Amino acid sequence: MRNLNRWLIIAIIVILLSGLFLTLWTVHRQESILRSDLITKTRLMQGNIDPAQVKNLTGTDSDLSSPDYQRLKGQMMNVQSADPPIRFIYLIGQRPDGTVFFYMDSEPSSSEDYSFPGQNYPEVSSVILNVFRNGTETTEGPLTDRWGTWVSGLVPIRDQNNGSVIAVVGMDIDAGDWNIQLINASAPAVIAMLLLLFLLLIFFYVQQRNNREREILAASEAAIKESERRLTDIINFFPDAILVIDKNSRVISWNKAIEEMTGVSADAMLGKGDYEYSIPFYGERRPILIDLVFRDGEEIQKMYPYIQKDGNKYFSEIYLPRLYEGKGAHLWFIVSPLYDAKGTITGAIESIRDITSRKQAEYALQKSEEQFRTVFEKGPLGMVIVDESYRFVKANPMFCSMVGYTENELLTRTFTDITHPDYIAQDISQVQQLIIGNISEYSTEKQYIRKDGMIFWGLVVVSAVRDRDGIFLYYLALITDISERKAMEVIQENHNAEVLRFAEDLKQTNEKLNLLNNITRHDILNQLTIILGYLEMMKAKFSDPSLQDYIEREMHAAQNIRTQIMFTKDYQDIGVQSPQWFNLNMIIVSNAAGLPLSTVNLEVHCDNLEIFADPLIGKVFYTLMENALRHGKTVTTIGFSYQILNGDLIVVYQDNGIGIPAGYKEAVFQRKFFMHTGFGLYLSQTILGITGMKIRENGVPGKGARFEIFVPKGAFRFISTG
Repeated sequence: MRNLNRWLIIAIIVILLSGLFLTLWTVHRQESILRSDLITKTRLMQGNIDPAQVKNLTGTDSDLSSPDYQRLKGQMMNVQSADPPIRFIYLIGQRPDGTVFFYMDSEPSSSEDYSFPGQNYPEVSSVILNVFRNGTETTEGPLTDRWGTWVSGLVPIRDQNNGSVIAVVGMDIDAGDWNIQLINASAPAVIAMLLLLFLLLIFFYVQQRNNREREILAASEAAIKESERRLTDIINFFPDAILVIDKNSRVISWNKAIEEMTGVSADAMLGKGDYEYSIPFYGERRPILIDLVFRDGEEIQKMYPYIQKDGNKYFSEIYLPRLYEGKGAHLWFIVSPLYDAKGTITGAIESIRDITSRKQAEYALQKSEEQFRTVFEKGPLGMVIVDESYRFVKANPMFCSMVGYTENELLTRTFTDITHPDYIAQDISQVQQLIIGNISEYSTEKQYIRKDGMIFWGLVVVSAVRDRDGIFLYYLALITDISERKAMEVIQENHNAEVLRFAEDLKQTNEKLNLLNNITRHDILNQLTIILGYLEMMKAKFSDPSLQDYIEREMHAAQNIRTQIMFTKDYQDIGVQSPQWFNLNMIIVSNAAGLPLSTVNLEVHCDNLEIFADPLIGKVFYTLMENALRHGKTVTTIGFSYQILNGDLIVVYQDNGIGIPAGYKEAVFQRKFFMHTGFGLYLSQTILGITGMKIRENGVPGKGARFEIFVPKGAFRFISTG
C-alpha cells in the first residue's frame, strides 16, 4: 500500500508538471499569434492613412472642421465597428517639448471616453516614446491608463520626405478580452491534464479498494474468532446474572454476576445437574423458571407469583431473601431456549436482574404520590390538573369552592370556560410556550368567572409535568384567591390619586405664594433703595457727628433688611426641583468660573464621581470658594478631593488661608451674621440636607479652612470613562 501511494504521488507530479508546461507553451504561442494579429490590424489601419493629411492636422479644435480630420475619423470609426474586439483606435502626435497628445480617436464626441484634438496623454509609456524616437512598430501591455487596462498595437506614420515619425497609430484591445482568449487557448491542455489525473485516481482507487477488500476478508476471519472469545467474556462479565444449561439440565455457564448474587463460584457449579442451580436461590433442589423450556409448566408456575409468556420466552418477578448473604433481593427473570443451526433446542439461558433499586424507587414514588394526593386534596391553595386540550382532569376541593363548581362539573369543562375572556388568548399563548419547553412555568394574575356569574381575582402559577423522557403529560396549576388584595389595590390607587390631586393643589398654591413673595420682595427692595438713597443724601447734607451716627445706624439696618430679603429669595428656591445626579468635577469647575481666581490655584481631584443632590448644589461650592476669597486673606490654593470611609463618601474642601477660629466652627452655619457670611453657609447646610448630606468645618485656625461634606451610601457613584 505504501509503494502504491508513492507511485501515485510520482504520477500526479509528472502529470501536473507536463500539464503546466503544455499550458504555458500554449499560452505563449497564443499570445504571439494575438500580438501578430493585432500589429497586422494596426499596420492595415496605418496603411489607409495619408501622411500628408496627418501633416495638415494641427492638434487643436480647428481640426474638427478639417475634411482630413473628418475622413480619418470616419475610417477609424468604421474599422472599430467592423471589428468588435477592437475597443479604441487613435492617432497621437508629439510636440517639440516631448508632450504626447491626441489628434483623434475612434470614439464619437458624445462618448465619455472621447478624446478631443490636442488632448494631452500624460500616461504615455516608454514604449510609445520609443516608437516616436526609433520609428519601430510594436505591441505593449497589458498597460493601465485612465480608460482601463489594454493591450495595444503601435505603428508609426513617417514623413514621406525625410522619413521622420510624425504620428503613431494605436489600436487597443481590452486586457480582459485578451486574457479570456489566452484562457480559452489553454483550456484543452488543462482539461487533458485533469482528465489524466481523474483516470489515474480511478485506477489507483480500484487498486486500493481491491487491497482493502482482501484486508477486510482477512480481518473478518480474525474477527469471527475474536467474537467467539468476546461472547464468552460477555456472558461471563455480563452485568446481569446469567445461567445457561444444556438439554440435560447441566450448568454450562455461571457468570461472575451470579457468583456475586449467590456466593457460589462457577467452578463449584459448572457441569452440575439434578437442579443443583436452584439450591443457591431457594435452598432446595427443584425445577425453576429455566426448566419451563424442557417440561410442563403447571408445577413450576405454582412456585412463582406470576409467569408471563411472550412467544418462546418466559418472564417473572420474585423476592428471594437468601441472596447477597441474607440481605435479600427483588429479581426479574427472562428465560429463552437455545437452538442449533437446524432449529433444535440444545439448551436454555436465563437472565436474572436485580431490580431491588427499582422496586424501592417504585415504593418511594407510590409514597410520594400519596403525599401529593394529600397535599392536593387538603392543601390551602386551589389546585387543578389540565390536559393538552385545556380540559380539567382533576380539581381539588379548594378550587371547587373558589369557582362554585363540583369536581364532576369541572371535568366536563375546559379552563377557558371559567376564565374571563380578556385573559384567554394570553393563557393559551403561555401554556403553548410551556408545552414546547420555552419557559419552565407561567405565572399571572387574572380573573375567573364563578358558576353564579360572579368575578374573582386569582394568582395562578402553571407548570408543565413531563415523564422521564421529557414527554408532556399535563399542566399543574396552583391558584390563590387575591380578590381582597385587588380590592385593597383599588383603594390604594384611589388614595394615590387623591394625594396627587392634593400635591397639584399645593404646587399651584406654592406658585401663587412664590409669585406674591417675588412681587413683595421686589417692592420692598425698591423702597429700601429709596431709603438708602435719601440716607446717603442726608449724610452728605448734615455734618453733625451725632446725626451722622444715627444715619450710619439707619443705613446699616437698611442693609441688614436687604440681606434678609435676599436670603428669603435663596431659601425659597431650595427643594423646589427634584434632586439629580451631578458630576462633581464639572459642578465645581463651572461655579469657580464666576469667581476671580486668577491669583488662586484651584485643584479639583474628583474625577468620575457623581453625587445625588438638589440642583442648587453648585451654590454650596460657590459659597465655600467665595468665602475663602473674601475672608481667607492669605489664600493662594483651594482644593477639592474625596475619601471613602465605611462605605460613605467624604468630599473635602481645603484652602491655605487664615482659617476659622475655634469658637465659630459651628456658628458659621447658623442663620446669623459672622463676618457677613452666615446666610451662605446656612443655605449650603440646608441644600445638602435635602439628600441626606451633612457638612462640618474641621480646619486648623491659622492654617486654613477645611470643610467636610458627608455623602451617604446610595447618594454617590463612580462612572466609567470607557
